[in-house]
Order: sequence, then C-alpha cells, then structure tokens
Amino acid sequence: MFRRILSYIFPLSLHQRTSTVSGTLSVTLLNGKKLLNSPNTDYSYGRLQQVLRFGLEQIGFSAIKKQKKILILGIAAGSVVETLVKEIAFDGEIHGVEIDPEVIAIGKQFFDLDKVKNLQLFIQDAQEYVKNTSERYDSIIVDIFQDDQMPDFLFTPPFFSQLKTLLSPKGSILFNTITRTKTEKQRNQDFVQYFSKLYHIKRYPKVEEENELLILM
Repeated sequence: MFRRILSYIFPLSLHQRTSTVSGTLSVTLLNGKKLLNSPNTDYSYGRLQQVLRFGLEQIGFSAIKKQKKILILGIAAGSVVETLVKEIAFDGEIHGVEIDPEVIAIGKQFFDLDKVKNLQLFIQDAQEYVKNTSERYDSIIVDIFQDDQMPDFLFTPPFFSQLKTLLSPKGSILFNTITRTKTEKQRNQDFVQYFSKLYHIKRYPKVEEENELLILM
C-alpha cells in the first residue's frame, strides 16, 4: 500500500529483465498502476492501453461483446485483454500470439495474464501463426512492435492478404501503427492505397499524438 501511494509522487521500479527480442523490459508502478516498458516506448498498459481502447470503441463495445472469437497478434503483457474482459465483458475465446517468451512471463507474473480463463496463449511468430492456423475470427487486433519499431512484414501484401482469410464475413481488423516521421506516414499511405482494394479502411490519425489506427473491414 505504501509503495502504491509513493507511485503517485514518482515512478517505482518493480522488475527488470533483458529479452533478446525486446531489449530491456521494465515493470514500473506509476499512479498506482503497473506498466510494462521497453527501452523507448510503452509495451503494455499506460498510453498504449488507451490507444487500443480508442480503436475498440470505434468498432463498438456492444458489437465486440457479441463476438465469439478474437485474435490478438502482439499480446505483450495483455493490456488489451484487460479492456476486453473487464471493461467490455467479452466472454468469448481470445487467442493471444506473442513472439517474446520474456514478455509473456512478465505478463503472468505481474499482470495476471495466466488468470484470464477465456485466453489461450501462443508463443510464436505472428507470420507463422497466421500461415498455419485454421481458426476464423470476428476481430483481429494487430499490435506488433519490437521496442518502438514495426517489423517490415506487416506492410507487405502477403500478411494482410492472409489475415483476410482468417476473418469472419462481418469481422474487422484493428491495426495499431506509429507515424512519427514522413517515411512512416508515407508507408501508411501506401498501405492504405494498396489494401483499399481488399478492405474498407477507416483511418484514425494522431491517437495519443504518435499513433495512427487503421480499422479494416
């Protein structure tokens, strides 16, 4: 309790470990809430949770609550799971894919990720999971970062073309991106231009300043 009170005055470090995938991972207590950070950005909870919450709000909480199965690519410590389960009261299946086992270990130790009854975890590369799964999903959340960088494969035709085959007829994809530079903004523009042939795309720029959310349907 005392540490929780202190965290409203200054952030408190709770845990730190090194990951070969994500670099140094830090769990911090700030304003009474635990956050997971990589060297240059929020990895789970904090600002990131608000970004994805905004995206889910645009899809519609009531619509999401009625769905049966959701896929999260890049689950990290599970902040979006908390939004789905605690705020939206989603009780369908959640499949979470994460390439970094250290992040999953932190999620279980500090964020109760292993206590979510309707969550199934896959420690796997998202590309491999998408290629090999036979599941179909009502919503897919794509939130894949290595520290503050987005892997190039996310913006190539094969990946999102394959995602389309996993999506139910009325399903949607929530894609979280970073657009800090002219190059990143042009990358998103090129992506939208290409995939507008396959999806109806809604764009939400400058969410929490640096993020652009894309909803593909």
